[in-house]
Amino acid sequence: MIVVTGSSGFIGRQLVGHLRQSAHRVVGIDRLGQGGSEQLVADISEPDTDVRAALGEADAVVHLAGCPGVRDRSPDIGYRRWRDNVVATEQVLAATPHRIPVVVASSSSVYGGSRAGRPSAEHDRLRPVGGYARSKHVVEQACAARRARGGHVTIVRPFTVVGPGQRADMALARWMAAAASGRPLEVYGSLERRRDFTDVRAVVRALALLTELDPTVLNLGAGRSRSLGELVAAVRARFGDTGLVVTRRPGGEPDETLADTTRSGDVLGFSLHTDLHGVIAAQATAARLAPTALVA
Repeated sequence: MIVVTGSSGFIGRQLVGHLRQSAHRVVGIDRLGQGGSEQLVADISEPDTDVRAALGEADAVVHLAGCPGVRDRSPDIGYRRWRDNVVATEQVLAATPHRIPVVVASSSSVYGGSRAGRPSAEHDRLRPVGGYARSKHVVEQACAARRARGGHVTIVRPFTVVGPGQRADMALARWMAAAASGRPLEVYGSLERRRDFTDVRAVVRALALLTELDPTVLNLGAGRSRSLGELVAAVRARFGDTGLVVTRRPGGEPDETLADTTRSGDVLGFSLHTDLHGVIAAQATAARLAPTALVA
């Protein structure tokens, strides 16, 4: 049995489906309760008898639950990040036997600011900037402490994950929805900012495989940095040009993210290749967005 926390989330839903298609028994844990059969509706930052029982009986655990949102400025965001990222991870690790493989989702944000085009490698010094990145750094420290005590823990650092099922507040999902309805695309900051966009389907494949491999720390990125302008152009190629509004850039975000994929290629045996046009087509189909704004 594989336990997936955050099973109602963007990556979690697809991982659960992938694992079940591969004939695994999967138990999802999520406070939202949208994952279908064999799901525990629970807040893993709080002690829960059923959650502890599931984790204690698991053959592997993939811990994806957490508080997303680098840009969140709500008054209680600091508390929620600590509770949902740090405390929740500590609860999962405490309830799972040391011999059981646990794959924990950190974030590429732990690398910090721009590295002048140099890829971020797993052995690099971490320089987290902002509350979200710092909370993920603490999560990694908890995982490292468990590994030092003999625990089987893998840390993954996903880069900018895109694809079918993406949250509606994420940039690509917002732009596609806007373009499909004929509204302008709103971009935060410069179109020259660059991201390592990574297909969620490749990420899911990697996560499933990592439950069977030796513990490690691993980037989950495509290894190619592309500008926001390139992403905008790919959206326009499908939906047409509906206009563009550039607003002031929020703080706490790097100019560029780029994964060093040397280790991931060696460990996984495949590349997390990402075709932006293919991702947009799949995401549009999943969201039932028709290219109604196409320009003749």
